[in-house]
Amino acid sequence: MNTNYVTLCFVLTLLLPKSSSAIDSHHTKHIPALYVFGDSFIDCGNNNHLPGGGNVNFLPYGIDYMGGKPTGRFTNGKTVADFLALHLGLPFVPPYLALNNHQRNKIRTGINYGSGGSGVLSDTNNMTSLTLNKQIEFFHRTVKHNLPKLFNNKQKLEKHLSESLFFVSTGVNDYFHNGTFRGNKTFALYLLTEITLRIQKMYTLGARNFFVNNIPPAGCFPSKAIHTEPRGNCNEKINKAISFYNRRLPAVLFELQSQLPDFTFMHSDLYKFIMEMRKNGKIYGIMETPPCCPNTIYGDLKCHPNTIPCPNRNTHLFFDEHPTQISNQIFARRCFYEETICKPLGLKLL
Repeated sequence: MNTNYVTLCFVLTLLLPKSSSAIDSHHTKHIPALYVFGDSFIDCGNNNHLPGGGNVNFLPYGIDYMGGKPTGRFTNGKTVADFLALHLGLPFVPPYLALNNHQRNKIRTGINYGSGGSGVLSDTNNMTSLTLNKQIEFFHRTVKHNLPKLFNNKQKLEKHLSESLFFVSTGVNDYFHNGTFRGNKTFALYLLTEITLRIQKMYTLGARNFFVNNIPPAGCFPSKAIHTEPRGNCNEKINKAISFYNRRLPAVLFELQSQLPDFTFMHSDLYKFIMEMRKNGKIYGIMETPPCCPNTIYGDLKCHPNTIPCPNRNTHLFFDEHPTQISNQIFARRCFYEETICKPLGLKLL
């Protein structure tokens, strides 16, 4: 059995203890850094530094983050990447574009390259966000120019990268291009090929341990559900197309594992999580599926600056088009502790 994989799985099962006590550092020391790639689900402020207005650096975004501080996160508080860092015993991972070169030379606990609106493909919102190729290019700069300032030989750098965790959460925006839904099977297979190429590129740069989200059910996003009959139901055409991609993603990851030495992965079923929360969220106190901001399902569904959001944000699945902080926290618990949506595929945990 692959030793790195066992270590990764063992660490991730211990991230969210039943009690609120701190995690024993013995269980987390094997993950020295978290590197994050993807879209608005995990962006923590990179879009603040891009032209085009694709950022959310205004209240009520961040209203529940560090005492009400907008940071560019597309939610009212913490993202899943924040919860992952927290329970790995790492500081919150800073956005790459917010750092100057001097700061990048000093960070050894990870960087977030994610960008709201981005996708796997180079034609997905490439004028207003960092495509996955661009994010990997920035990671390449980190590996070649910044991390060598912290690790004085090649072996130490390779060890750091091989023990770090690489979180990838992307793909949903690729399905919506210039207002058109690209939902056929041919497109899904093409997207799987393209995500494979990009993960392989990250591997060549030293990444070994991958945590990969599948694509959420975009047909259940408030902006889509508002147009269904009856109002509020999911758009099944969109979800069916995304499900075709999701069903094949684990096999793609297994194939990479068989081809690339020491490649390990955890597969996260974000799609299943959101669908189950819509159906059974009441057991977690989630009573509302309409968005929290704006606090209505009528008219313009965008969350504008200084909009007054719902007061009971811990009862809502969605903040706008994105999960609320409480949803992200529940996702983290179900994934990293309960293992109900994130399981080591084909291998047993020790």
